[in-house]
Amino acid sequence: MPATETILSTLPAASERDRLLLVLVQHPAEGSRVELRQQSFGEGIGWFTQSTVVLEPDQVSQLRNALGMTAASRGRTPLPKEFSRVTTPAWQPRVVHADSA
Repeated sequence: MPATETILSTLPAASERDRLLLVLVQHPAEGSRVELRQQSFGEGIGWFTQSTVVLEPDQVSQLRNALGMTAASRGRTPLPKEFSRVTTPAWQPRVVHADSA
């Protein structure tokens, strides 16, 4: 049975031709992992993966703990404030509608 991939999030980059994809990969025999894929857009090709970082479940937990803020640590994070603000992304998905006949 093949692996199932679920896109968890698409993170835009500074250029509209680049993005990061956060993907959950589930394989019946191998278990689950999260992949962070750096992608670029090419004319005639579409989106293609430049590189992939594989995160095992324990690494995802450690990353969440490292970046997350608990009630006790609020206001005392070592990250600069710009890491806690969401800005308008350079790339926005386009929604296409089709009218029924």
